[in-house]
Amino acid sequence: MNTNTGGKRTKRTIAVAAAAVVLVALVAAGIGLAVRQRTSARLADARGACAQASETLRVAQNEYNTLHDGKAAEAVKITGKQVEDEDTVTVLAAAYTEQTPDLAACNVQGVDRLREATARIDRNAAWYDTHTADLAKAVDAVNESYDAKTLKDAKEALSKQLKAAQEKIKGTDGKVKDDKTRKDLKAMIDKAGKTKDGDDANAMGEQAKQLKDLMGKVDASVKAKADADRKAAEEQARKEAETQAAAQAQANAQTQQQYVAPQQSYTPTYTAPQQTYTAPQQSAPQPVTPSTPSTGSGGMIFNTAPVLGCDELGGCSGNYDGFNHNGF
Repeated sequence: MNTNTGGKRTKRTIAVAAAAVVLVALVAAGIGLAVRQRTSARLADARGACAQASETLRVAQNEYNTLHDGKAAEAVKITGKQVEDEDTVTVLAAAYTEQTPDLAACNVQGVDRLREATARIDRNAAWYDTHTADLAKAVDAVNESYDAKTLKDAKEALSKQLKAAQEKIKGTDGKVKDDKTRKDLKAMIDKAGKTKDGDDANAMGEQAKQLKDLMGKVDASVKAKADADRKAAEEQARKEAETQAAAQAQANAQTQQQYVAPQQSYTPTYTAPQQTYTAPQQSAPQPVTPSTPSTGSGGMIFNTAPVLGCDELGGCSGNYDGFNHNGF
């Protein structure tokens, strides 16, 4: 009878023990599941955090690269001579050449490594945020200094052209062929005078160029008038010269028609030439051979002996006996 009671207790004990084992197994399984779930959740959280950090980094990198390769790349071309403050150019050059951080990614395993990657990514994103702000500030400083210098130069250039244009107006009154050129220049002077007090450097530069062009047109008109005046003067001088020449020719023709040659009486006057007489040299007398006397009708006997030593004027030297007088 007791045997039955003992058997029942043994069975009960076995059942309790089995139930306890099952319970322990269930508890262990539950604990393991909970642990796995918590681990999985932590891993998921770590991956999510890393992914979020990566997205933040991506946005920060894009902003930086857009600025670096865009406005900053243009601003860094500006030299110190083009700005009022050269230090702005130096600061921009330093910010522009900053070395970017190494890449970090979420392609790792384990919560701890994911958290480390997330931390690096966060630091990189912070670097990009900071340097984007610094670079933007440097770019703005250079551009502002550039604009200030540009505006200053534009004002000076426009003021210079205005002064020259005003002098041109004063010096060309009545000296242009087309007065419209001076009127156009005056209108631009009035317009540029108002622009000069503003802050539109582009408008100032454009109007300075227009003033220069209009002054060139005024100069061309002055030259055209001078050339025309010179040609007119030359033509007038030519006509006057032709008129004077024609008048002189007519006067000469009238003078020749009215001229009568005066009567002249001429009495020749002879002046005998002065002569110098030189006596001829005489030779020894030659014996004279008497010629046969000639008897004329008057009973005169002529003895024609040659006359010695007579010259062309009738002068004779030596013995002269032209005749032999008989009875006389």
